[in-house]
Amino acid sequence: MAARLDFDGLDAIVHDLGKMNELLNSTMIDDALEEAITPAYETAKKTAPKDKKGHRGKYGEGHMADHIPLILVRDNGFRSIEYGWEKSDNSDYYYAKFVEWGTSNENYPKQPFLYKSLSKNKVKCFNIFSERIRKELGL
Repeated sequence: MAARLDFDGLDAIVHDLGKMNELLNSTMIDDALEEAITPAYETAKKTAPKDKKGHRGKYGEGHMADHIPLILVRDNGFRSIEYGWEKSDNSDYYYAKFVEWGTSNENYPKQPFLYKSLSKNKVKCFNIFSERIRKELGL
């Protein structure tokens, strides 16, 4: 007597996996990441502290809220999207990192508008990304 286990529908699974591989090798994920981060990015721009006169510098003028960097990161198959300034930033808006993280001088406490914007919109960003990927995969 023999036992037998059959699988039906493997062709559909292979087809779906092929679609996922196609998706990973395209710009669809990049586009989905950019769309998904929009609510948090826009909130950061609205809630960033602003002085009355703005900033004049070597590369332009305006408020730091108008110049928040948005960077797509690709590293060995890993993809993410970031907004804000790095510790090593030396651009005209380098001071934004002091606004976000504060300084050792008690007269300049942290005002974490970037972190708060992401915390406030995390679920919305995730839902936008998930929905976009589902749509692209036809699920």
